[in-house]
Amino acid sequence: MKYCKYLKSKYLTFFYFHFLLLISPVLYAQTFGLELKIKNQSPGQVVLGSLKGDDFLRIDSISVTGPDATVKFHFPENSHPGVYRIILGYTAYAKMMKEAPQQFDFIFDNENLVFETDFKEPVEKLKIVASKENTAWYAFRKKDRELMEKLSEAEIKLNECWDKNDTSRLDEMANLYNQLQMERDMFVQKSSQDSRGLFVSQVIKNQRLPLLDGYLTEDERLKSYKNDFFKVLDFSNPALIHSQVYTDNIFSYLVKYNSPLMTQKQREAEYTKAVDTIMANIKQNPEVRKFITSYLLHGFEVLQMTNLINYINRKYVL
Repeated sequence: MKYCKYLKSKYLTFFYFHFLLLISPVLYAQTFGLELKIKNQSPGQVVLGSLKGDDFLRIDSISVTGPDATVKFHFPENSHPGVYRIILGYTAYAKMMKEAPQQFDFIFDNENLVFETDFKEPVEKLKIVASKENTAWYAFRKKDRELMEKLSEAEIKLNECWDKNDTSRLDEMANLYNQLQMERDMFVQKSSQDSRGLFVSQVIKNQRLPLLDGYLTEDERLKSYKNDFFKVLDFSNPALIHSQVYTDNIFSYLVKYNSPLMTQKQREAEYTKAVDTIMANIKQNPEVRKFITSYLLHGFEVLQMTNLINYINRKYVL
């Protein structure tokens, strides 16, 4: 009898242990939240959503009366890492002119977030109170914006030297242009390395640009840009589909094939060259390739380039 009781107790313990294992994901599933304090908020809805390229996927919304408000969102269980967006609403001017609402983007990757901002200037006044991802991302963005402004100014002056055949200043401006490019590229790579283990590391990594020789003419640099663009970028990570990284890069590349002086037929021919180069360089991951192909098809549909859509479907989809 004692032995039977022992077996019964042993089996009950065994089944109870395995029952706990089965329900433990439910008991211990961790959810994360976002707390946002907003100044000068207009009455209305504050909306949380995720990004997938240019698509905004609404998750939740909270009504606020303003002018100072605090909203708290909870991310759904198993929310994917990626770039998310808070939409605060429209200013009177934006509503009248049908412009974009007041909003800001941020990175979520399984951490609790605390932000503060101002409805009037949501990006400029954004304060990261708690978030490793966004502290790294916004610090990078601030410094990168400064570097890109310096680089843009140097490029304008460099092009002026070429246009005026000003050989006396060409050496100076070409060296400055090359130096600024290398400074930025080293900054991007170091920032990516410093944030290893975070989602933002991959986002930053894909902000690199090809290094263009300032001793080349503007047309020669454009050719070099087209040839080297994909050598410094990584299109193998499907997690970045949940951001604008891939779509922004593809858009930037396509812009280099466009000119306001082109006819529609010429533009379509140039975009066809761009598409062939793009498709040749996004083979690493089938999910990423499918995503970018859909992005291209949608973009050319908006531009009403039927021949190019048929070309992509025939060569790369069917």
